[in-house]
Amino acid sequence: MIAMSGRKKDDDPLLQAVTRLGADVVNSDRFRSAWDIPHHRSENVALHSLRVAQESYRIAAWLHRHGIPVDVEDAVFGGLLHDIGMTEKQVSSSPSWKKAYSHPHLGAEIAENEYFANATQKDAVRRHMWPICVIPPSHAAGWIVLAADKIVSMREIFHGKRERKK
Repeated sequence: MIAMSGRKKDDDPLLQAVTRLGADVVNSDRFRSAWDIPHHRSENVALHSLRVAQESYRIAAWLHRHGIPVDVEDAVFGGLLHDIGMTEKQVSSSPSWKKAYSHPHLGAEIAENEYFANATQKDAVRRHMWPICVIPPSHAAGWIVLAADKIVSMREIFHGKRERKK
């Protein structure tokens, strides 16, 4: 079971949908190793990626309901894989500023080679750090992942600061 915020995945329909769509990613050895890699001070790469995939699902589903054509699966895969480059030792052990530049490109290669990501999913992974990575996403799913990553990152960073003050 994947536990998030004290709930099992069976209790959370959104997490259940994300883990069903991205089962190949979530059940992979590489993604499992991401549970041991710190991210945003108080989190880890796997939990952060699951949260980004959930937020991507929410945004994509909302857009789809409002008549904007978006592939929800591409957004979920992009969310799950956006930080997969952090699982490489040369990235996870490097300074934060260097990670910001290197993990999206390495992640896109991993997404393609290990998870058979399509062009839209690779674009979402490669460009989720815009404007740091200079070139913005080319597809709606990439913009969704970029936005979801920033939303989730802010929640994690600010929540982590509140917890440390106690």
